[in-house]
Amino acid sequence: MNVEILKQSNYIIFEAICGSIAYGTNNPNSDVDLRGLFIWPKNERITLLDVPKEISNESQDIKYYELEKFLKLAADCNPSIIELMYLPEDCVKIKTNAMDKLINNRSLFISKKAYHTFSGYAFSMLHKAKSQNRFVNNPKSEERPTKEDFCFIIPSSKNEAVCDGLIENDENYLRMPSRPIPLKKTKYDLSKYHCAGLEQTSNIYRLYYYGNESKGVFRGDNMLTVESIPFSDEETRFAGLLIYNEGTFNKELSEWKSYWTWRRERNEKRWQDQENGIFQYDRKNASHCVRLILSGKHILSHGEPIVRFTGNDLQYLKDIREGKIQYEKLMNDIEIQMKELEYIYKESTLPWGSDIKKIDSLYRELSEYTVKEERWY
Repeated sequence: MNVEILKQSNYIIFEAICGSIAYGTNNPNSDVDLRGLFIWPKNERITLLDVPKEISNESQDIKYYELEKFLKLAADCNPSIIELMYLPEDCVKIKTNAMDKLINNRSLFISKKAYHTFSGYAFSMLHKAKSQNRFVNNPKSEERPTKEDFCFIIPSSKNEAVCDGLIENDENYLRMPSRPIPLKKTKYDLSKYHCAGLEQTSNIYRLYYYGNESKGVFRGDNMLTVESIPFSDEETRFAGLLIYNEGTFNKELSEWKSYWTWRRERNEKRWQDQENGIFQYDRKNASHCVRLILSGKHILSHGEPIVRFTGNDLQYLKDIREGKIQYEKLMNDIEIQMKELEYIYKESTLPWGSDIKKIDSLYRELSEYTVKEERWY
């Protein structure tokens, strides 16, 4: 099932605008995020097929949670889920009797767990605010890293390698013994070699030349293939040592993928000023970090989160979004806010966790509901 089919069903009990519009921090470039809740029919739950736990579009700006998953996340005091039950009315697009029932019981999900979840999400937003800055200041080439970029050769005989045209007659390489030469600076073609592990090492391999008879060093899913070499080939085919820094390659490939995923999905307007050196941090994630701390403090002291911000708090969040807060001041403010959050947590009179039995009872009651008939049976 996809979003379009779900919208045509009678399963949706709640739909609302979330994100910056709900918080009051939106600007003309803000996206419109929709979140919702649906109930999978009870008579279709007894099935060998998977019941969808959430349904979203490709960009994830529209997402609906199935009742069971929603309640489990709410019981854990997940900030994004908790706030759905406290949204301002002007954000709500669909709200049925079932959702009214759930909202009337939303206090069941408020507990001291909020300290861990809200602070945890705040830290993740802070990490993103810093790491996205790393992407801006350290752009990656469009060319995907290859395993060959992390391979080095130590020829069995440098003089022979020079004569065979495999390496250049570079005095530095010839003068210094056993110096690894980057593969891409040589004419070694790994598709014409086999390799065997070098004892007592983890990333060095003996290299053997097989020419057109070879299956190559990297095979199948482009994985390094280590094999046993016949004793008769040890002396005649040995060509030197191959160093393959696989761990470094995997790390670089992961960072390359993360960078280009970020580039593909980012809001270009949002990053223009940061790329031009005007801002030192990702303003959106930094704003989310502070918002979560403020909301976490409120839920621990007043028993409910802040969704729609007003007054000085709203202005402060907007100042962060607009880059008006210097990086050093912002980091200091966040440190102070986190200490206050911890103090409020210790003094809070909220229960340590949710009453799972009561939530389960609510789940059973809501599961009997059908949107089409708008009644309980």
